[in-house]
Amino acid sequence: MLFNIRRCQSASTAIVLVSMLLLRNTTSFSANFAKHGNRLLSELNSKPTGEDQIASRRDFLSTAIALPLAASAFLSSPLEAVAAGPMTTGEAEGLGARAERALRPKPPRALRPKLSQDFAVLLMRSSYNSLDQIDCVAMDQFQRDFFLIRQAEYEPYVEILGPGVVQQGMLSDPFYFDFISFAQYATIAREISQDPSLIFEEKQPIDMGEDKPMKFVPTVVRRDPSLSNDKLPIKHNELVGIAILDRLEEKFGETESAIPKIQRNSRPGSGIVLSALTQMVKLFLVNGFAFGGTVEIVGGGKPLVGADASGTEFCITMTLPANLWSGKALQLRRTVVTNDFVLKTAKELLRRAGYTVSKTSVKYEGNDEKTFFTIL
Repeated sequence: MLFNIRRCQSASTAIVLVSMLLLRNTTSFSANFAKHGNRLLSELNSKPTGEDQIASRRDFLSTAIALPLAASAFLSSPLEAVAAGPMTTGEAEGLGARAERALRPKPPRALRPKLSQDFAVLLMRSSYNSLDQIDCVAMDQFQRDFFLIRQAEYEPYVEILGPGVVQQGMLSDPFYFDFISFAQYATIAREISQDPSLIFEEKQPIDMGEDKPMKFVPTVVRRDPSLSNDKLPIKHNELVGIAILDRLEEKFGETESAIPKIQRNSRPGSGIVLSALTQMVKLFLVNGFAFGGTVEIVGGGKPLVGADASGTEFCITMTLPANLWSGKALQLRRTVVTNDFVLKTAKELLRRAGYTVSKTSVKYEGNDEKTFFTIL
């Protein structure tokens, strides 16, 4: 028996029917989805956007986080030669995925602060743009894979938390952000870790004029050969950290909340480093990322002014952060990249000061995310 997706009159109905198709017949689902996927995604993601024009593929693709409707256009494209193999419904919803889901910690019901919408978008968009910049997967394929993971994971996540807890589509809601950040990084990690090709084909948008739909044209993408596959996770983390720190400096740089200015490559003493990291954490808190946050020196040095801080070990503790569940879930998957936004930003701050970061680890203890690292 086949379910007719065309008869879905609501997003919730569509989700239920597609989930049933996943469980019953993968082949039937693929055929129906290929035929009716555009309409289904339009129904699920019908919010209009405030964007009037999109001038380039990177501008367009970066706004796709806030424009899920764009995914419907990507999904209508046939599967072609790409860097990593496209995800299948079986991979997203198969026995392996269900087994992993059963082992995950349950998402916390503890109240967390509401995120700044701009900051939440920054975290999502910087992660997306950074993947685009390292050229390891066609971004139209990423959208399809991201959709399949979101689709497979959302209902189990919501069922655990209970009705009315998750505000679907609201990035400022910490429960929804925790979910969507997990889905995004699970997809990013998949694309990076599957031995991506240096050359692949990507559907790129062309603006056809006002009130006309985008046209998607196959384009060959060639990655910089110096960016080998083993460097992709490192480069992605670096680019995300740069984007976040740049935005914090742009927004707060001329205010009393600014991160203390450190001359580039000056290698200041541990006291100055501690002060800069502490203010960085405060900006995360100002934007609603967590209820509380502290920075401590836990080994290898004393907070002296003027002395090189090489060898100093720091610990950043975030209490009830917006990535509390997703961080744990991604660690369980052993992903090559995770949504450790605080660590990414701290590493870039320290890099500009002339230090490198080593011996990094992120641990979750109760409602706390603890990030440890040593600077050299």
